[in-house]
Amino acid sequence: MTLPIENDLPRASQSDDAITELQRRSFHALSRLHHGVHRLVLTDFPDYANIGDSAIALGQREYWRQSGIVVEATYSWRTIAPRVYESSVPVAIQGGGNFGGLYPQHGEHRYRLAERLRSDTELIQEPQSVHFATDADRAEFAERMATRRRLRMAVRDHASLEAVGGLVEDVMLAPDSVHMLGRIESVPPSVPVVHLLRRDAESAAPGHRADAVDWPDMTFADRLRTRVSRTVFEGAVTRTMNRSTERWFADASQRLATGVALLAPGETIVTDRLHAMLIALQMGRRVIAIDNANGKLTSYAATWLDDLDLPLAFAADVAAAAEMV
Repeated sequence: MTLPIENDLPRASQSDDAITELQRRSFHALSRLHHGVHRLVLTDFPDYANIGDSAIALGQREYWRQSGIVVEATYSWRTIAPRVYESSVPVAIQGGGNFGGLYPQHGEHRYRLAERLRSDTELIQEPQSVHFATDADRAEFAERMATRRRLRMAVRDHASLEAVGGLVEDVMLAPDSVHMLGRIESVPPSVPVVHLLRRDAESAAPGHRADAVDWPDMTFADRLRTRVSRTVFEGAVTRTMNRSTERWFADASQRLATGVALLAPGETIVTDRLHAMLIALQMGRRVIAIDNANGKLTSYAATWLDDLDLPLAFAADVAAAAEMV
C-alpha cells in the first residue's frame, strides 16, 4: 500500500482561510446577482441523483437565508406549474449544469421560461457553465434565451463568459454556489486515496479504474420507493405534482450526505467531477483533479482557485494521478 504524502498538504488553517475566502467571493457575487430581490420562485430543482447539483441548491439556499430572501415556491423541470409564467415575483433557475445542448430537457425548460415568463418579471440564472456543443446550439441560445429583456445571468468561469459574450447584456462571473456551505464536516480519512470518476458523456479520463466510484445512480428500486413515498406521505400521486420547498431541500441534504460519505474515507481524492473536487476541498482533503471532456475543471480552477492556498493539483489522466498519489 502506498502511504499518503503528508508533507504535501497545507496546514488546516491555510485551507480554512481559502474556504472562507471562496465563501466570501460567492456571497459578494450572489449579492450582485440578486440585487433588489427579496422574494423568488426557484425552478429546475435537481430532482435526480447528481450530488453536485444538490450541493449547488443547498449553497443557493444558504445564500438566500443569509440575505433574507424568501423562497416562495420550488419546482423541478417536471413539476413547474403554468402559474409560474405569470409570476410577478422574480424567478430563479437552478445553477450548475450546462447551457449548450448537453442536457436538452433542462435547456428546453430554461428557454421556455425565457419565452413565456411575464416580460416585466426578472429571470435569474444562478451560476452555471456554458459550453455550446455546436453552432446550432449557440444560435438557439442567442434566439431563445439571450433576447429576453429582463434576464440576469451568472456564469462560473471565464470560458463561459467568453461563450456568451456579446449575446447576454446582464451577465457576470460568480463562483459556484457550493462555496456558500463553507467547511464541510466529515469523518477522518481512513485510506490513502479514493477515486471518484465520471461514467457519463463528460468523462475524459482514459484508464478508468476498477475500484473507482461515481455519484450513485438511482436504481429502479430507488425510483419506486421515491414514487411510493411521495404518493403516500405527500399526496403527490403523479410525477408532475409539486412538493414543498422543505421536502425538495431535505432530499438535497440527503444526497450531499451520500456524496460526503463516498469521499470521506480518502486522504486524497482523485476525480474528474467539478463538485467532487470542490466538496472534497471544503472537507479539507487533498485533491488531484483530471479535467472533464469540456475543460470545466481547469477553467473553474483558473478563474477562482489559482490564487488560493488549496491542496489541489491537476493530472493529465488516471495513470498520471496515480504517480502523483
